[in-house]
Amino acid sequence: IYKLLTAENQKKSLPYKSQGLAGRLTYAYMDRYFAEFNMGYTGSENFARGHRFGFFPAYAIGWMVSSEKWFEPLTKVVNDLKLKASYGKVGNDDIGASRRWAYEPSVNTVTGWSYGKTANQTGTGYRVGEIENTNVSWEEATKVNAGIELRLFEKLKIQADYFYEERNGIFLARAGLPAIVGLTTTPYVNVGKAKVSGLDGTLEYQQQVGKVLLTGRGNFTFSRNQMLDNDEPDWEYKYQNSIGKPFGRNGAAQRKGFIALGFFESQAEIDNSPKQMFGEYRVGDVKYKDVNGDGKIDTYDQIAIGYTDLPEITYGFGLTAKWKNFDASVFFQGVARTSIYLAGTPLRPFSSDNMDRSAIYEDLYKYSWKTTNTPEQNASAKYPRLSYGAEAGSSNNSQSSTMWLRDRSFLRLKNAEIGYTLPKSIISGVNLSNVRFYLGVTNLFTITGYDGLDPETQSDLPISRTINFGASINL
Repeated sequence: IYKLLTAENQKKSLPYKSQGLAGRLTYAYMDRYFAEFNMGYTGSENFARGHRFGFFPAYAIGWMVSSEKWFEPLTKVVNDLKLKASYGKVGNDDIGASRRWAYEPSVNTVTGWSYGKTANQTGTGYRVGEIENTNVSWEEATKVNAGIELRLFEKLKIQADYFYEERNGIFLARAGLPAIVGLTTTPYVNVGKAKVSGLDGTLEYQQQVGKVLLTGRGNFTFSRNQMLDNDEPDWEYKYQNSIGKPFGRNGAAQRKGFIALGFFESQAEIDNSPKQMFGEYRVGDVKYKDVNGDGKIDTYDQIAIGYTDLPEITYGFGLTAKWKNFDASVFFQGVARTSIYLAGTPLRPFSSDNMDRSAIYEDLYKYSWKTTNTPEQNASAKYPRLSYGAEAGSSNNSQSSTMWLRDRSFLRLKNAEIGYTLPKSIISGVNLSNVRFYLGVTNLFTITGYDGLDPETQSDLPISRTINFGASINL
């Protein structure tokens, strides 16, 4: 039992209760064969009787191949070799939406309703809020992992893993419940289903070059997820379904939008293209693709565009060098296969009638389509014609589309540091065991094709670069 001391309401301030039993069993034979079993039998207050407890087992096996006698002739090259695999289940009792006790209905206050012959009498009443769900239970995730660990030539360490995870019973608000049911709130049920799979690897190499000790490290992760069920009914055009597509942070569906074909270069091109149903538009405005071929551009032509805000590829690598009492290190990190969507008033600087408060990005000013540009300049324009207020083009150009989608991939020098450690002969007389001076810098530079200020945080503020100098003293 525990209490949330910073609770913002009375319901959350009540004690939280859970109960569980855990167990673990391990086995090892001659440092060659390994097995492990873990289990958890856990109960949560969020569920009704009969659904409160969940059993979550996990199994793992390992084989140290390099410990086998028949492998001894290879140990000069392959010093260590281990194969491993695991399978297990974990549970989640967080039912979301700031709720507790989903098996109980909630009651809400209703104000401002009218009654009487002339409806001039008002009052306050009560109504059912959240509908009870007596069948709600644990969200379960089944995880599978298989990997290899090896060390080569006493210098190179490699670890690689394949992972797969499938989540069932994700607690979601019903998306396929029609309004004619007559509920004032959408009930939450264990309906969601998703999966994620990928590869994860690390590498470490150490080499003595003369008097310099070099150590290199790297990591790489490829992870792809997919929404299997979110209770969403089929759209009229199934290519607009979220099911079967990846999802982003907090389970957000992949962005939908139009495919931008460029900008209209003449009135004749507008007249001979499918009609775009977003108000008046002119030469220099965005031209969209007619995906379903019905001769007009409307919401049925939106498809999933770009990647999500969760990178499918995350990686990093670094190098450390030591020579006598000097040391230096650098570390790079990066992501790939992820998108960012440009938005904000500075991208539509004249959308407000208040011209005194209009702001515009420099990149937008330089590379937008203009009547004063040469045909060659407009052919390479990155942004559509600017429009004022709600005039022609404002609605058309602000539609969600690939026009405003950008590749968020980047490679950044995250940390760089040089240091010097004082010799023991200098500090031994003052009862110090180690003294090291260092100079470091973070976020020194970033390589990216993103037009904004920081692809990592997606902030409108430039990333801060920090330079620090200090000393580490051990007594």
